[in-house]
Amino acid sequence: MSGMTGDTESTEMVFPGGTTPETELAHEIGPTPDEDLHGDPDDPEPPRPMTEAGVANWRVAKCLLKLREQVNALAPSRSKASDGTIGDPSHQSRASDHNPWVLDTGIGVVTAMDVTHDARNGCDAGVLAEAIRSAADSRVKYVIWNRRIANSSAVGGAPAWGWRPYTGRNPHDHHIHISVKPDKAGYDSAAAWTLPASLATAGS
Repeated sequence: MSGMTGDTESTEMVFPGGTTPETELAHEIGPTPDEDLHGDPDDPEPPRPMTEAGVANWRVAKCLLKLREQVNALAPSRSKASDGTIGDPSHQSRASDHNPWVLDTGIGVVTAMDVTHDARNGCDAGVLAEAIRSAADSRVKYVIWNRRIANSSAVGGAPAWGWRPYTGRNPHDHHIHISVKPDKAGYDSAAAWTLPASLATAGS
């Protein structure tokens, strides 16, 4: 992959502005402005949208690369059809954690990632969502899966880490969305995520 250094998934990858590798593109968001951008409807938006073209270089938060590395190790044959980090043009037109709106020494940082639901090949997004939620990892901002959202803080009448209905147009039943907080100590932490020994569907 262009711009990749080192041997592990969690190693920093920096891409030139305007460069979007297909393997990193967050798919399945429509072109109209009222489409679902994977946001928390009860969470304040960033101060302003930051488009990919608005930064000289961009990269993905290291903690998300670490999570993807672990998921890939647990389910090496999983589909990646709905995987993604950097937003498509619809994302880029509005505030979204799929945009590199967090700036770190002039480099934009993407603080969101989608992981494909592929229970048949050992990656049940429901199992992954529950693992992240139950671990209450301090790096997490919120997770969205199968018409529900869990925020790391009390919001929308739900307690911290409690599920509540997700009202976005995309039901998120084909991938899990993970957003992490815009704090460098967290988003660039290389600490391993607390995941089960298998992401396969319970009982399978």
